[in-house]
Amino acid sequence: MITERQKQLLKTIITSYLKEAQPVASGFLANKLKASISSATIRNEMVALEKEGLIEQPHTSAGRIPTEKAYQFYVDELIDFKKDKPLLNLGEINSLEEIKTIAKKISELTGDAVIVAFAKNDFYYTGISNLFAKEEFADRKMLISVSQIIDHLDKVVGDLFEDLDEIEIMIGHKNPFGTKCSALVGTFNYQEEKRLIAIVGPLRMDYEKAYSLINEIVQNIK
Repeated sequence: MITERQKQLLKTIITSYLKEAQPVASGFLANKLKASISSATIRNEMVALEKEGLIEQPHTSAGRIPTEKAYQFYVDELIDFKKDKPLLNLGEINSLEEIKTIAKKISELTGDAVIVAFAKNDFYYTGISNLFAKEEFADRKMLISVSQIIDHLDKVVGDLFEDLDEIEIMIGHKNPFGTKCSALVGTFNYQEEKRLIAIVGPLRMDYEKAYSLINEIVQNIK
């Protein structure tokens, strides 16, 4: 169990890393939070967060980055997903082609890949180049791993299409699209048939924005 102060620090580390993709140093946190927490306290709290497995030091960098456990805690405890943040301004949808256009728009807004399943074995995806352009995919092993998942999307999408009936956030090892990635997946009905939409990105993804976009689709496309 972590304290409220540690939660504040962790949220600051995560939001900074989501935005900048750079390890977060105690000096940065001290400058950002100097009105409320001393530098010595920040260093001590970062040690505590590291012992909890919520942050880690990549390579020899002086900064820390969130772990998979931290992202799970972030979505479970630190984000208010109830906020209404319409980003797509959806009107009447008259065809499946228009849903594909919306998927492209979501990919542009998030920089992530988007998959839409119209039926269990009928799906469309876009934004793979956006996904692979992110810093995480400079790691060749990660690139190969996700590429292999793409080669078997029919199986992954088919399983999700059968099992999912609500919005779900799948992080790291809970994510069938790849253990180094995250996915937000939701289902919606269009023309009286079940459809599925997923946003797939690295662990360092904007979960709040992705959830808002998926929720907008689920709530408004009928």
